[in-house]
Amino acid sequence: MPLPNLSLLLGKSSYHDRVYHYPDLAPLRAALQAKDWPAVVAFFGGLPEHDDPTVATGMVVETRSVEKFLRGAGGGPAASTLAGSLLGARLVIMAWAARGSASARQTTNRQFKAFHQILLEAEQVLGEVTAANPGDVAAWTWRLATARGLGMGQEEANRRYARAAKARANPFLAQLGHIQQLCPKWGGTLEAMHAFARACADGAPAGSLNATAVAEAHLEHAYHDGGFAYLRQPAVLAEIQDAAARSVGHPDYRQVHGWVQAESSFAYVLWHAGDRPGAAARMARLGNRVTDFPWSDENEFEAVRRSLRGIGGVR
Repeated sequence: MPLPNLSLLLGKSSYHDRVYHYPDLAPLRAALQAKDWPAVVAFFGGLPEHDDPTVATGMVVETRSVEKFLRGAGGGPAASTLAGSLLGARLVIMAWAARGSASARQTTNRQFKAFHQILLEAEQVLGEVTAANPGDVAAWTWRLATARGLGMGQEEANRRYARAAKARANPFLAQLGHIQQLCPKWGGTLEAMHAFARACADGAPAGSLNATAVAEAHLEHAYHDGGFAYLRQPAVLAEIQDAAARSVGHPDYRQVHGWVQAESSFAYVLWHAGDRPGAAARMARLGNRVTDFPWSDENEFEAVRRSLRGIGGVR
């Protein structure tokens, strides 16, 4: 799951809105709008154990100009690890927005300079957070992104993922982020990427979101190969279908924070793999909830939904 580009988040329909995906995040948004720091602290303190705080953090960092509030919240990042964690994550998003979504050859030196300057600040802030609070899984998850952007390499990224997994068993969003690091485009290998994805699925309880890593690894493999024909290979499709059955299709599956991303990834991959009933089952669960990845835009999402209308409850 690549990082969202902040510039692409602006102006999208409410169907992309994280509060629309997870209505229980509404009090957090209200607290941010009111600049009520104690309410923000209370929200994160009251998150259920089964909900990955990285999802709520994601809603915070998509809030325009929130960094101004976070720099002074709770006495500032140096005094509050929560403020630091949120500010560091926000800076990561701002760094990628400054870089833009173009290829490296089409990105200017000025854009790269801004990208690295902001990312270095994010790394410093998040590093201070994890030093003071090594159990902050959200901070470790965002530090996977800074490691990738700053070119720290596979060994350091693996270390950071291990720390995220120590902070929280089977850290779903950290796993999806680490899939990116393990791609050949970021210095990894297809073999390492698939092995990690399968370990994520095998090491998690049935009905959890973690087998989504298998679907996203196969999608990245398809991108590496230059087309979706790879996904339609019988053995590949069978592994994706098995991963769906172990996670979003399992009787023990619950719609915890992160479920919209999991359903989106399976819907997209199953559709391109040629499994229309499988994709329809996932699209029916999604309704009109849209994620920035893997869909290229809302039009693509709507086109797939229209093509599946009437199958498996898709409207």
